[in-house]
Amino acid sequence: MLTKQKWLSAVLAVALAPIASAAVVGDGPNKRHIEQSDIDNGNLSLFEIINHGRHILFDEFNSFDGHGDPERPGINSSGNQSNFNRVSGMDAVACAHCHTKPFIGGAGDYAQSIYPEFNRPEGVNILGFEGLNVKNSKSIFGVGPKEMLAREMNAEIQATKEAALAEAASSGQPVTVELNAKTTNYGRITAMPDGTVNTDEVEGISHDLILRPFVSVGAFPNLRTIVVGAMEQHHGVEAEEGFGLDDDGDGVERELTVGDVTAATIFMASMNIPSEILPRDRARRRAAIAGKQTFVDIGCGTCHTPSMTIDNPVFTQTAPGTDHVVEMDLTRDTFFPRIRPDAQGRGVVNLYSDLKRHDMGAFLTESVEEVERATHQHYITMPLWGVGNTGPWMHDGRARSLTEAILLHGGEAQVSRDNFANMDHDGQSEVVEFLKSLQVAVIDPRYLLPNLPLPSNLSRIGGAAESASADKIMTDIENAIRSE
Repeated sequence: MLTKQKWLSAVLAVALAPIASAAVVGDGPNKRHIEQSDIDNGNLSLFEIINHGRHILFDEFNSFDGHGDPERPGINSSGNQSNFNRVSGMDAVACAHCHTKPFIGGAGDYAQSIYPEFNRPEGVNILGFEGLNVKNSKSIFGVGPKEMLAREMNAEIQATKEAALAEAASSGQPVTVELNAKTTNYGRITAMPDGTVNTDEVEGISHDLILRPFVSVGAFPNLRTIVVGAMEQHHGVEAEEGFGLDDDGDGVERELTVGDVTAATIFMASMNIPSEILPRDRARRRAAIAGKQTFVDIGCGTCHTPSMTIDNPVFTQTAPGTDHVVEMDLTRDTFFPRIRPDAQGRGVVNLYSDLKRHDMGAFLTESVEEVERATHQHYITMPLWGVGNTGPWMHDGRARSLTEAILLHGGEAQVSRDNFANMDHDGQSEVVEFLKSLQVAVIDPRYLLPNLPLPSNLSRIGGAAESASADKIMTDIENAIRSE
């Protein structure tokens, strides 16, 4: 019979072992694939889906997996063709290589910035940066609740539009209504009797009235589109649902199956949320508590909305070509820390964002439009949860401190920025100390040790608490595995 110490040693040995690749001698694919049919038929548990998605995002691709694109050969330092190009891509062999701070899945340093919408492959010889936008790699912790907020806000927006159209058709007169979703106002729309909608007065959202909460300009509506787009952009790895069997002609078919994309999406949604972690030092703790109120008093909370709620915190995913729905309760089935339910069962999300585009001032203007937005200086309010340990900051990583980031605000944030600038040093330090308390913290051994053998029922582990100590989770894991 194994002692507890020997049992834990055995578990850790498995957990820390390299991920097995396909059974070949010598080089071969690093990735294994799953089929959507296995998900639809219930052949895979939720955690098996999550764990496969982790390997899709965090393990390295190689040429046998379909990494690369012959139409984008890249240029090396001597001007010869190569498999990589830092600007136009391919620029990495794993998602984990650009999302590293403070843990895998987090943000990236300036060296890991990306250049969206660059003209490729024609632009691979361009040496200047005219016509380039620079984007810092941002943390993906907490993206599941963020998508669910956006889904419900989109539903509110569409319901408002449809009600206005029905009233206009019934009355024969134009109907103007405020466009509100949760705590955010997006201006006004006017529904016309002929079934059209005038969107000239909308604010902070595209004129198609679809909220796209992801990346700083608001380019992607959901995580699945990010997986499909980013895999092709950065790795030349093409999802069959977006590109067919072998659109890039590299000889590798089905580089990402529909099931692979589903799993990667579910894994991203399962990642733990950032938390407010107060310093142990008494002086810093008092400063952080005071700074939280000052943050609101000087107007920062107007756009960086401290908290919103998800009416139904169950994340759902349906793949193209199937009606099967994968469900994951964000208050119960994800990694710790996770969002907590309120008394009504709604999920409380301390995002510190209104998910709306705002004018950030001429100093932050970009060269390329990327998406339909009011100006090239309009950006989605960046969520502040996790801001304390995921710098450098701003959309392009130009700010080296939180103070710099605040002082770079302009446009609609000019008054709040000036309020901060006009405070004394102690007041500014309190606001910064509060922001530093909003951190990404991973305390869940299941996330840190990806090969950890686990029972199928994640809800056994940690109970219903918002967070739990690593020791408690490890004890729960041991008990659950022993009882399987």
